[in-house]
Amino acid sequence: MKLPIGLRLPPWPPWARSLFPLGLYVLLRGLDATVLKGLQHYGLQHPVRGENPISFCNVFFLAQLTVGLAALWPGRRTVVADLGMLGPDDRRLLAFDAVLGLFLGPVAYYFALESLSVISQTLLFALVLPVSALLARWRLGEALPPGFWLSLPLIGAGLVLPQAAMAMGTGSMEDPTGFAWALVGVLAFAGSAVTGRTIAGRGWPAAVSLGVPTLLSALVFGVIALVLFGPHHFLLLRLWWVVGVIGLYALTLNLGRELALRQAFRHCSVAVVSLWGSLSLLVAVLSAALLLGEPLTGQTLAGAALVLAGVFTGRGSGPIRSSPSAVREERERKRMPPWP
Repeated sequence: MKLPIGLRLPPWPPWARSLFPLGLYVLLRGLDATVLKGLQHYGLQHPVRGENPISFCNVFFLAQLTVGLAALWPGRRTVVADLGMLGPDDRRLLAFDAVLGLFLGPVAYYFALESLSVISQTLLFALVLPVSALLARWRLGEALPPGFWLSLPLIGAGLVLPQAAMAMGTGSMEDPTGFAWALVGVLAFAGSAVTGRTIAGRGWPAAVSLGVPTLLSALVFGVIALVLFGPHHFLLLRLWWVVGVIGLYALTLNLGRELALRQAFRHCSVAVVSLWGSLSLLVAVLSAALLLGEPLTGQTLAGAALVLAGVFTGRGSGPIRSSPSAVREERERKRMPPWP
């Protein structure tokens, strides 16, 4: 039913059309680690056949399957022909990007989160920004952001402060295994930022650059789940698992975040989205404290403030991906040097 002409709602102003998707993206991105950590804890308390039904393989199988299908579907009629146009070097680049950003990075992210608090893990993964900038300088010849050498010590100080305070108070820091996995994840996501920018410069359709590799990586996670746990890992699961993993994590956080990011890029520049997207760090820290009861000390807040200051200082004109994205960065369509 249409409203009478005199009662029609006025159109949203331009600032509101850009603010809503950008704010939604920041919120969903910041909640990612908190929700995943909550699912890990809940799975430990509600095992299926004596096993935690929340594993890296079934969670990322469903999350990547959702995003992969969404990216592949619009270009499904031409994807075979588009893939046939890729040369051997292009296929190697696409495979390397998928291994780093769609497999190794998410696995390291998951296991780091198992051993660390959400707050510590979030702060550590802020290192993706400076490491990406250094790799882009080395591989692509890109100039370092103007504030890079100031942002690096700020981020480093923000990472050290909470752990130093914990060591002084309790005599120990968090699990070193978590730090090792976080380092692997940082290197993997930073590497995928460089390969992702190279792929973006070649102008491939989203079905090729994201849809196909994401679906293939989802199948890899599915096979790993079957080999490690058997078919029951996907069967006999409880309602909370379906709602939490499929509804909340796969559809809302992963797919919803990508759709919000796509809308944000339609109304905002890459620099604006990249800059304000950094506020997801605050969402992660506060949500972990409110929803998971993680301690929010003064040292932790000071460390987060230092990391956030370093991130803002080190932002350049282009985005640095810290996780796989379904958005084709149209404003970054300049030619990149060929991948060796």
